[in-house]
Amino acid sequence: MKKYLLVWGLMGLWLVGCGKDEAPQEEEEIIEEEPQLASCVDYTDVDDQDLMTYWNLFVNDVKCSRGGPDYGASHNVVSIRFVVQTPEQQASGVTPDHAGFSTYNGYCFSDIVDIGVIKDYWEDYTPIQQLWLMYHEFGHDVYKYQHSSNPADIMWPSITRSDTKINDFIRAKERFLRRDFDGIAYIQCPD
Repeated sequence: MKKYLLVWGLMGLWLVGCGKDEAPQEEEEIIEEEPQLASCVDYTDVDDQDLMTYWNLFVNDVKCSRGGPDYGASHNVVSIRFVVQTPEQQASGVTPDHAGFSTYNGYCFSDIVDIGVIKDYWEDYTPIQQLWLMYHEFGHDVYKYQHSSNPADIMWPSITRSDTKINDFIRAKERFLRRDFDGIAYIQCPD
C-alpha cells in the first residue's frame, strides 16, 4: 500500500510540477508607427516607371517647402532615364557600383539635369529608397552637392537602408533643402 501511495504522490508532484514549469506566455510587443511628419507634397504621387514624376515632385517640394526657386522653369534640358545593361555587359560579370549617376553636363551647367538610373537596382528598391536616390541625384545636378559623411543624409554615397521610414526621408530632405547637413561641400566645375 505504501508503494502505491508513493507512486500516486510522485505522480501528483509531477503533474503539479509540469504546470509550474511551463514557460509563461510571452506578450506580443506592439510598436506604434510614428505619425507621418507634415509635408507640402505627397511622396506617393510618383510613378516608379516614369522618372520625370520624381523631378516634378522635387520641383514642387522645393517651391512649397522653401518658396522656390522654380527649378522646373530654370532647367531647360531635363534628361532622366533608366539605364539597362546590354547582354554583353551582363555576360561580362562587371556590374555598376552605383544605382544612379549625374553627369558633368548636369552638375556643371546650371540649366541642365542629366541623370541615369540603373534599372536592375531600381527595381529592387523600396519606394523610400527610390525617393532617396532621386533626391540624391538632384542634389548633385541642382545644388552641386558632393557626398556627405553622414549615413542619415541624402547625400551619403550609398543608398539608404530598406527599413528607412518616410519620416527619416522627410527629416533628411529638410536638412538637404536648408543646406544644413554634415560635411556639406560643393562640386567644383572648371570655369
